Amino acid sequence: MKILITGAQGMLGRDIIDVAKAGGYEVIATDRDTLDITDEHTVRSFVEREQPKLIINTAAYNLVDKVEDPAIYPLAFAVNSTGPGNLAKAAKDMGAALVHYSTDYVFAGDKPEGYLETDDTNPISKYGETKAAGEEAVLSAGVHAYVCRLSKIFGRPGLSEGSKESFVALMLRLAKEKPLLKIVDEEVGCPTYTKDIAMATKSMLERMTVPGVYHMVNSGEGVTWYGFAKEFFEISGVTTPYEAVPSSAFPRDAKAPKFAALLNTKLPALRPRVDALKDFLG
Repeated sequence: MKILITGAQGMLGRDIIDVAKAGGYEVIATDRDTLDITDEHTVRSFVEREQPKLIINTAAYNLVDKVEDPAIYPLAFAVNSTGPGNLAKAAKDMGAALVHYSTDYVFAGDKPEGYLETDDTNPISKYGETKAAGEEAVLSAGVHAYVCRLSKIFGRPGLSEGSKESFVALMLRLAKEKPLLKIVDEEVGCPTYTKDIAMATKSMLERMTVPGVYHMVNSGEGVTWYGFAKEFFEISGVTTPYEAVPSSAFPRDAKAPKFAALLNTKLPALRPRVDALKDFLG
């Protein structure tokens, strides 16, 4: 089967490609230089020429705080909403399926017990708005689509210019550079390994799972940034002192969901987060 993968040089895209190729699929890997997903005509022409049976969209504008800038918002909306909509329409016309990745930022973050796949979205940031709009664009297109929400991903660094450093990589780097680390003990989420997301995506598709919205996160209780750092610091043997601080210690332009653990009630459970961290850091 031929698969078109966007965002091929990003952190998630790299693992999606590896898993697809290992599974024997024919992969068409694209980045923003080879396929501008924000241009409907370009997307339609590309899909008509290549005729993939499946499109996996890992492309995203994820510089969360920058999206609050009115000058940046149109670009973020184009990549996070218009682009997925273009891919969905092209996939529908070609009879192809679509996998699109979203985020816990589509929620307000006011449910300490965690969010179900069926809960209404209510973003509190401009970034969250663009991602919620992207979900709607995909789900309303009438295509055979899977919208998979992710949380605080970590994995091999992306190769594209816009790839962000993961929190794991950032903290391990800072632990070597600073005598004391202050880490925000808020913003509960479910950090997840990109390799496991890629494997779960393959499994979801091969099980002929019903299209819809899914939460794709490693098993384990939701954790704050501080709690997450404690997990991988212990695994890595980090001895640098660190302490918990409130989010006000590091003011941000964008509001972040305070409680946004994603509850996976529809897919087979992914392996525990600590096991994924040991694999990644080993």
